[in-house]
Amino acid sequence: MRGKYLLYGTLAGGLTLFVWQVVSNVAIPWHEATLKPFTNNGAVVDAVRANTAGNGVYIAPQGITAAVSFTPDMADKMTTTMAPNMIKTLVVDLVAALLLCVLVARIGVGRKRDTALTLGLGALAVGIVKELGNWIWYGFSASFAIVNTIDLAIVFALAGIVIAWVYKREMQGAPVATVR
Repeated sequence: MRGKYLLYGTLAGGLTLFVWQVVSNVAIPWHEATLKPFTNNGAVVDAVRANTAGNGVYIAPQGITAAVSFTPDMADKMTTTMAPNMIKTLVVDLVAALLLCVLVARIGVGRKRDTALTLGLGALAVGIVKELGNWIWYGFSASFAIVNTIDLAIVFALAGIVIAWVYKREMQGAPVATVR
């Protein structure tokens, strides 16, 4: 594998993942449509805070799964941690893109759409196992699981197009796999 391909592919793929996630979570209302607000947010926050030992994932056998991530001052996390969380997300996306670049280099690239389809189908399979597993075992809504599964397939397909383009540009003369 050539270093320039891994560098450029990681940067281009990581930015593609990041930009799609921003668009998907900010401009398209499909994620928000799968989430329901509490009827009394303050009472729920007080009850969770009083019944947990700190941040973590909690479960009750009656069908409650809760990810608790309070800030020390109990501030609104949607506004106070946005920038640090965006930076962490970008780093995670770059790591994922690097792994996708390695995967693409191992399978080769025929046509960009074939690479997009391959990565999209792989993500769809992972999403089905992960998200529908959460639906089955933890009570996540079916709509939440389906939207997240589709979103994952879309973003990996988009990254596949970009990474395949970089691969073809940087790996000229390298063996190319063909899809039949």
